[in-house]
Amino acid sequence: MENLINRVIKFTEHITDGKDFKKSEILDVLNLIDSSDRNLNVYRGILALFYFAKFNGFPDRSLEKLKTDENFIKCLSFLKGDTLPPPEEVGGVFLNILQISSSNGKYRDILMGCFYGSLWSFMNSPENFEKAIEYGIAIVKSAFNLDNLDIQRKLNLDKNKVKVISLAGSGKKEIKLLNISSMAAIITAATGKKIGENIVVEKTVSRATSSITGSSDIFELVGVNLNLPIDKMADISLKTRLGVFDINLIVPRLNHVYDGRLHDVQVFAGLIGGAAIVNPVDADLINYGLTRGATELCLAILNKLYPGKNILVLQGKDPEGTPVIDQISISANTEIAQSVKNQATIKEITPKDFGFDFKPFKYIETSQNPKENLNEFIKILIGRGSEELKQTVAMEVALNLFGLEMVDDLKIGAELALETINSSIGIKVLEDLVVHSGGNRGKFNNILANI
Repeated sequence: MENLINRVIKFTEHITDGKDFKKSEILDVLNLIDSSDRNLNVYRGILALFYFAKFNGFPDRSLEKLKTDENFIKCLSFLKGDTLPPPEEVGGVFLNILQISSSNGKYRDILMGCFYGSLWSFMNSPENFEKAIEYGIAIVKSAFNLDNLDIQRKLNLDKNKVKVISLAGSGKKEIKLLNISSMAAIITAATGKKIGENIVVEKTVSRATSSITGSSDIFELVGVNLNLPIDKMADISLKTRLGVFDINLIVPRLNHVYDGRLHDVQVFAGLIGGAAIVNPVDADLINYGLTRGATELCLAILNKLYPGKNILVLQGKDPEGTPVIDQISISANTEIAQSVKNQATIKEITPKDFGFDFKPFKYIETSQNPKENLNEFIKILIGRGSEELKQTVAMEVALNLFGLEMVDDLKIGAELALETINSSIGIKVLEDLVVHSGGNRGKFNNILANI
């Protein structure tokens, strides 16, 4: 099934990148979609839009009603680039689509695909940079308007006493990894305690879409209670140095419309930094991982929404130079678009910058068994994980310390992180979160006893 989904993804990426295609190729991919038991209607919409734009018709009679749909007509206009619509029109089309009733969910999903496909190439073209920023902000505001979420309004912790990190990622990784960002969140908080700095990490989490265990899943498996009001979780984070915010509880309507429909990242899903924007706590550092799309554009959108903040947008690559993960790559370069001390730069880093050697992804890939993934998660926190996984987490932590301006040298940051991992104090941060959240301590103790 994963191979089928990958074939669908690769072909839709092929056509959204502006490459040529034949009728027969689209028909073949539509047959794959029809044979799948997964919801791939967003991809059906992408195919429908590009097929119509080239052949002035549809590959499937069930799509004929799109021809008179005002939203589809506008998406077609966006794709053709006849004129540049104002940002409010782009945002309005997206909101119109999102507001279609779930009783007509398949049609809504298809139109979402039309929308994503119509703008993907435009948004990622450097010559459209300034306009793409405006479109990105309009899109994200429209999306969160579905739940009446004010993305400018954040909870303020006592900044005189703590330094706050907002940690999130786009997900949809081509290389399926263990829950590394969740491990890094805990170890970052623990490192702060170890070096006498009050670092509070606010982690945005969600259910598994393209992985075996999502970040929400892993925290629930260890007994954390995620079903808490936002202000309650924020208060807990001041005590434990770690807060965990489930996207579904913050934007349930948007999550219902969006979740489980994308297996790679199109316009809103990752490029615009949605998972970072939804985090409800005001942060000193926004650390956002982006699997696909232009890191520079994502940084510019986040900078526009949250001026003056330190921001890191990172994108890990494989040895061929293809972006494949929303984290630091242990196998190749990682591109980072950053704004630190109000200076925006783009750079590439490698494991060598942290004092480590390149390693194959196989050392940090997820297993097909949630219990095995959970065991690896706990092993890192008690200092018993593999050296490769320890180093991977240490790189993420070092980057957080750099973004908070606590270290200038990534090697020093990585050394501090490794000391924290090996001291096994990370597990205490997690235990505190289980206890203070009113979670299942028995579940936590049982897992620990069986490692």
